[in-house]
Amino acid sequence: MVRRSLTDAEARWVLEVVQSGRMTQTEAAAALGGTLSRINQLVNGRTYKHLHGTAGVRVTDGGERYGITETPERRKFREASFWDRVDHSAGVNACWPFKGVKGNKYGHTAAGQAMTGSASAHVVAFTLASGLQQALPGSTLLRHLCDFKPCCNPAHLLPGTKSENNRDTWVARREGRTGAKKVAEPVTPPQGGWSISTGDLVELDREARVSEFWARIDRRGGDDACWPWTAKTRNHFGYGQLRWEGVQAALTHRIAYALSQGVTYKELGPAVIRHTCPESTYRNNCNNPRHLRAGSQAENIADKAFHGTNARGERHPMGRRFPDALIREMRIRFWSVPPERRPTITALAKEAGTSVTVMSRWLRGEQRNDAGGPIAAMPGDFPRG
Repeated sequence: MVRRSLTDAEARWVLEVVQSGRMTQTEAAAALGGTLSRINQLVNGRTYKHLHGTAGVRVTDGGERYGITETPERRKFREASFWDRVDHSAGVNACWPFKGVKGNKYGHTAAGQAMTGSASAHVVAFTLASGLQQALPGSTLLRHLCDFKPCCNPAHLLPGTKSENNRDTWVARREGRTGAKKVAEPVTPPQGGWSISTGDLVELDREARVSEFWARIDRRGGDDACWPWTAKTRNHFGYGQLRWEGVQAALTHRIAYALSQGVTYKELGPAVIRHTCPESTYRNNCNNPRHLRAGSQAENIADKAFHGTNARGERHPMGRRFPDALIREMRIRFWSVPPERRPTITALAKEAGTSVTVMSRWLRGEQRNDAGGPIAAMPGDFPRG
């Protein structure tokens, strides 16, 4: 049976075990028979605000998204996304209804809650249009001068008290009005006018993505320094990666190069993007377009050989399963005894967890030569199994 609510004691227990890392939110939900959504709202301070000390306080996301400070471009996209849901086609003096609302009811938006601390669409509209970072305190209500609850035109919204708002409602009922009325004295906009973000959402989202990409790159060293990728998302070769333009694991240095050239990621095609960094510290992790050149795979391999950044042996991702010490031991066991006492290559391969072919190449020194230990050409009659 799914629990619909938690006691304060249970809520405190959830906060303790989740914040201490002893349980995940999913585990806490299962332990109490609650939903993950309810536990998530509790942990993030959306509910049980008296336990967080935020009762009566507007709680926003604080301008933090995915662990980094929200960029101005992302903020503009989020605000434009909100205003895209407001119909202001009738002009500056008309009501601006929140799209999707039926009848004379308030609009609601979860995205607005994160930005301003209120989920009420008209409160979000007034907050954003006024250039405020957070909605007015809960004790201050916004009166609809037009008596039309879905309206989000900031010129129709006047801060007031609960009693004033109740009086507006009483007057509308007494006069038998159920729809909007003309606003004789619109609210005066702040100096500089109302702040209404609009634009092509697809383009704004791309600009936001680009800004977030560069925000994850350390460019403090200046134009000529290496610019390392600071996020944790990397592939096994150490290159930064993230989802980009529909590519699930796009390499960040290729993204940086594509942006600098004004092309899309896919337009790079099969071209290899070489690192020409003057120092090796961040060579595989550098995203400075000044250090990147398009070239061939052969040129890239030559670069790695010259700079010593070509992963070899156990430093190579495919070689981490087989450390140098293991290969050296296999060579010693095979070559340090007379031929008649040698273990078979099949037995050694099975013990190491590899194929007979690979084991044979190790013993000959054709692969992993840097691992050490004796190597030699195989006699024609070496034991096979």
